[in-house]
Order: sequence, then structure tokens, then C-alpha cells
Amino acid sequence: MPKIIQDFIPKSQTNQRPGHSMKPKFLTVHGTANEKKGADAEMHSRYLHNGAGGRVVVWHYTVDDKEIYQHIPTNENGWHAGDGERGTGNRQSIGIEICENSDGDFNKAVKNAQWLIKKLMKEHNIPIERVVPHKHWSGKNCPRLLLNMWSTFIDGIEGKTVEAPDQEVESETVTNGSIVDYLNSIGKDSSFSARKRYAADYGIKGYKGTAKQNTTLLNKMRKGKPSKPKASYIGKRVESKHNGQLRFYNKPSWSDKHVAGYLKKGYGFPTIVDKVKVGKGYQYKVKNSKGHIYYVTASKKYVKVE
Repeated sequence: MPKIIQDFIPKSQTNQRPGHSMKPKFLTVHGTANEKKGADAEMHSRYLHNGAGGRVVVWHYTVDDKEIYQHIPTNENGWHAGDGERGTGNRQSIGIEICENSDGDFNKAVKNAQWLIKKLMKEHNIPIERVVPHKHWSGKNCPRLLLNMWSTFIDGIEGKTVEAPDQEVESETVTNGSIVDYLNSIGKDSSFSARKRYAADYGIKGYKGTAKQNTTLLNKMRKGKPSKPKASYIGKRVESKHNGQLRFYNKPSWSDKHVAGYLKKGYGFPTIVDKVKVGKGYQYKVKNSKGHIYYVTASKKYVKVE
């Protein structure tokens, strides 16, 4: 649980403490767009206390990877939404800035912001539908690092994601008496195309889904992995089909600390080297055009191989 530090701006500093009473109905998420080292929550608090360079601006909270600074009470309005003096964003929403400093852990800062938002939602009875990006009010490309993965960010607030949007649980053991039950047990659909993919891995050619072929496939699956699994992906390109930003890693891991970067939809790696098991899921071992090795999810839900 991150520490919340109340460091309220003096009421006399009206450019940063307008003081209009407010009953918050929205939560507005921003990104600082400041990648400088040291540009953490404390630094942004000092920035506001020092007059914000003459700007008329203030938000309620700044969140980094370690702590949260609160600048004004939540029952007072801020100037952060860019929708005017009487705008709903400015007059009815709590503003939250997420730090992007290069010497901080942005993923951790995001998690801290999600924790804060969930807390504020409960305190002020604000529904998830009213958690919005800055862009909602003014059209500004903010928060720039979250807009392409906004649904994933919201899912994290609701507890629908555990660690990464690209982690998929898989099972390797047949536990039920039919191929349909098996596919359902590992969270995959029981469609013909799914059975056909498994049949190809087990060397069953011309698969048409007949009762005999299903029985043969089930018996082979019961015996374990195929002795020579088809590795048609080796040497091929893998690219993201995820609507948000898909994480890739510098080692086989799902951990935030091993995130090497993000892939937009349609971007990927030119060469798949291998497929490895990571926890309860799988990742492709890949290399980029310079020969650098990375790891990205092998889930068909998030990537495609060409």
C-alpha cells in the first residue's frame, strides 16, 4: 500500500488553490509527460508550491512508484481538465497525475494509481464508468502512455487482470473424458479449429473431426506432449494484435521489473527463435533486427504468427 502524503497548497496561492467547493463525480487520469530523472511525486508537489511557473494549474494527487502526494482536498476543484472555468472536468472531477520519470518504475506507478482510484471510487461513490482520461474533457493526448491500453488500465482497477494483460493460464494434463471437456478445462474454445490445431501438433493429418480422429487425438493427449511437436512458428514473424500496448520482456518472465518495452497493435519481432514455458503460460523467444533477444506472450489471444 503506497503512502499518501498530504502537502496542501496554501489557500492564499489562488492560481493553485482556487477553493471552489466540489462534490466529485468523476476521476480524471493524467500523465506528467515528464521523463526527467527525479520528476517524481515530491518534485511535482514542489513545482505546485513554487507557483507552477506562473501557470494557473493544479490537480489533486501525483502518484509515483513509491508514494502519493495530495495537493488539495477532494472537496475543492482543481484546474487540470482543460475544459474551462465552469467545465465539468475542472469543477466535478478529481485530478490524478501519474509520474513518467525515467528513474522510476512506471508500471508500479500505474498500479499505485489504480489502488488510489479504487480507494477514491469507494469514498466518493464514483462508478468505474466515470474514471476517464484527460482526453475525455479536452481532446489532449493524455495520459499518452495509457490511452492505447485504457481498457487494460480499467480492468486493473476492477481486479480483472492479475499481472500482465498478456498472461494466459494453460494446462498440459488431460483431466476429462472427452476432447471437448479437455479443451474447456484449459480455458480454450472447443471449436473445430481448436481441435484441428491440436491434431496437427500430434501428427494427425487430414483432420476432419470424426469420432475416430477425436478418439485418436484424445488418447495421444492422455499420453502427454507430442514426441515431436510441430514448430511451424520457428523463424516466423510475431506481431501484436492486442488493442492496447503489449508488454515484452528481457528474460522469460511475467514480472513488471523485467518489462523491456511495449508493442502497439501491428508491431512485433521479425524472428521467433523458440517457445518457452513461463509459469503457467508460454512465451515466444524472439530476436529483433539487431539480433537482441526478448520474450513475448505466445497466446493467440494477443499475438499472431506470420
